[in-house]
Amino acid sequence: MNFIDTFEKHRTEPHISLDVYSKVLRLQLGNDLKTVKKIYLDTNYWLELRNAALGHAKNVIFSDLLKSLINKVECGNIICPISDENYYEILKQTDPDTLQVSAKLIDELSKGVALLGPEERVQFEILYFIQSAIYGEQSVYSPDEFIWTKVVFTYGTQHPHNSVFSPEEQLVIQKAFLDQMWTMSFCDMVNTMGIDQIRKMPRFKDITPQLNKDKVTHAHENNSFKQLFLSEIAGVLDCYKPLFEDAMIYLFEKEYGHKPTDEEIKKTDSGKSIANVIYNLFKMNKLGKYFPSVVIGAGLYASVRQDIQRKFKFNDMSDFRHAQAALPYFDYFFTENSLRDLIKRNNLRFDKQYSCIVESNPCEAVTLLKQIGNS
Repeated sequence: MNFIDTFEKHRTEPHISLDVYSKVLRLQLGNDLKTVKKIYLDTNYWLELRNAALGHAKNVIFSDLLKSLINKVECGNIICPISDENYYEILKQTDPDTLQVSAKLIDELSKGVALLGPEERVQFEILYFIQSAIYGEQSVYSPDEFIWTKVVFTYGTQHPHNSVFSPEEQLVIQKAFLDQMWTMSFCDMVNTMGIDQIRKMPRFKDITPQLNKDKVTHAHENNSFKQLFLSEIAGVLDCYKPLFEDAMIYLFEKEYGHKPTDEEIKKTDSGKSIANVIYNLFKMNKLGKYFPSVVIGAGLYASVRQDIQRKFKFNDMSDFRHAQAALPYFDYFFTENSLRDLIKRNNLRFDKQYSCIVESNPCEAVTLLKQIGNS
């Protein structure tokens, strides 16, 4: 990892806050990616491509796909950013050699670019909706501009704090630290963590037994897919009420220069009010493309709940998170058959709703890649 020394630069720019500087970097990145097609590879594709890179591909088409991806990335036609789910699943590998190959491949195809982590992504979607509704869409950055970051910030953006330093010097350190992290590669991250720490990373619990039990218990409560979908939406919105309230407090402070009082916050009950507005917009099919993380997650869960013959599987949780990341923000989503079929079901048609081409056949993926940049 190369050391990036920007301390003196930031000492000459004390007027630029950390928030502003962070936004500048994000906006520059988003602007650089505007004309580039984004391809989301689910983790199975990344692992198959890793095997191809090692010369161990069971299916020769993945060797062809790897060559095509590398060529299109080098030509500037495409990029393959990763998500938090990719990051988490890639680090499940316990063999340091294959992990290094995977990390190197991700660095090559992603160019160090990643999608904002789920928490920041949802916060952005909330702010995007509320600010657009109040001040108009021109008042807020579009998702294409502001949804991208670097791989080190896949799970959120953090900055160092230490009261030993003066506020002025701490600002310099924070901005210089951001510069350093902005250049850090996936390989750098793997080497910094070390294989022993990676092996100790916590893993998700299997909640499918409870989901399948609840599916049977509550089967009688909804008579149609729409009711089932609305039930899922209501449940998610209820959890998001504190986030809606935080967004309104942020916008109030931005407008008036101070936070509302506790009494004002309690009186308006903005979290509940916004949740109700969003629910009713969804009910009337007027939500448009807002809140994709909510809509996609709720829709996929509802679709499985409605299918009497299908039980929730452990991999479903990961698949749904991949879909929530890929569909709204990428041009192509290469995944497995079962998730592709679920996304394209007539009761969802999320591929059409979010204008994302979803493919599971690697032969078709190669064909699609050949068409990019040739028109």
